[in-house]
Amino acid sequence: MSAAAQAKDWQRLAAEGLAGLSPTSLPSAELLYLDGLAVYLMGPEAPESPFTIEQGSVVVGHLLRSLVDSSNLELDDEPQSSPSMAEAREAIVEGAHLFAVRGVPGVKQLVNRFLAAAVGELEIHKESAEAQTRSLFYYGLLAIASGPDNALSQSAANGIIDLFDAWDAQIGAGFVPPWRLVQSS
Repeated sequence: MSAAAQAKDWQRLAAEGLAGLSPTSLPSAELLYLDGLAVYLMGPEAPESPFTIEQGSVVVGHLLRSLVDSSNLELDDEPQSSPSMAEAREAIVEGAHLFAVRGVPGVKQLVNRFLAAAVGELEIHKESAEAQTRSLFYYGLLAIASGPDNALSQSAANGIIDLFDAWDAQIGAGFVPPWRLVQSS
């Protein structure tokens, strides 16, 4: 497959992921994105400063893959939702659908909006992989929730932080994503 065909393929898949995001698949997308960020930023091959567009692209790729893969994952255990989290999730799904209506140009708009922020947040929080993870989780979902018109209520934005805090607390209490469970024989 040529480079041009591969570029169009990931853009098509991302548009489909945005279009297919639903209230039931969003918690899976959140967890997939958080897990991808944590592995990338806290793993043995974590990126180092000075941060580059390529490293920001990896972060954006985690966000887009989480949308695409979320429909294939069913969670039995997700954090208890609060009103702010519910508002944030509603905004994320709505924003995703608004980007999807634009097709590939909507995907490009989302990527362009988030990519520069991702590189900046990596650099701003370079002393703490945990802070990078929190910030990138927030800004990635914020970029989607804001939709193509870049508009979002403050309470929905606050709800995205609440989503991170809820997942962080659940993982801290011992929750392990299903794909991280080791089966004993």
